[in-house]
Amino acid sequence: MSDFNFFDYHTQISQDNIVLSYKGPISDILLAEFIRDIRHKLQPEDPRIGKKVFAIFMELAQNVLYYSKEQNHFGNAKDKVGTLVILQDGQNYRVITGNLVYKKDVQSLQEKCDTVNSLDREGLREYKRQLRNNPKGEESKGAGIGLVQAALTSTDPLEVELQEVGNDFAFFMVSVYVRKTEETEE
Repeated sequence: MSDFNFFDYHTQISQDNIVLSYKGPISDILLAEFIRDIRHKLQPEDPRIGKKVFAIFMELAQNVLYYSKEQNHFGNAKDKVGTLVILQDGQNYRVITGNLVYKKDVQSLQEKCDTVNSLDREGLREYKRQLRNNPKGEESKGAGIGLVQAALTSTDPLEVELQEVGNDFAFFMVSVYVRKTEETEE
């Protein structure tokens, strides 16, 4: 793991056509506003692809909302903090989320992402069923199926990057592509 360079990251995403870009505290209310904006921007172009982008965005944004280790302590709120980005990247939309995780969790997180990327569609469906039936972990807010569902919806592998940030944390970035023109496989 190398040190995270925010300026390199920002420069890279600034070069693409940004549909949505946000870094800061995330709440259910804010997600509802983003959803409205995403639907308004993407549905007229191609409703089917817009729904896929929306579904993947929701899965990944909820992961940030539930699991980010960075919190905003403004007032009484303890909102989780993360980065949410949707880009138009050539013939694709690209949904990117990022948030802090504990360094001690990096290996298990990487292993889960590797498992998701190693499975075909039927394997992903079976893995999702297994996760639903497993008891929830101490920090789990759900069955832990967000990354699996994002991979199923996308049909492309997850792109994952984990970069060290200080002594105790790492920045966990997930990028998922949605092709603007896809062969139908729901």
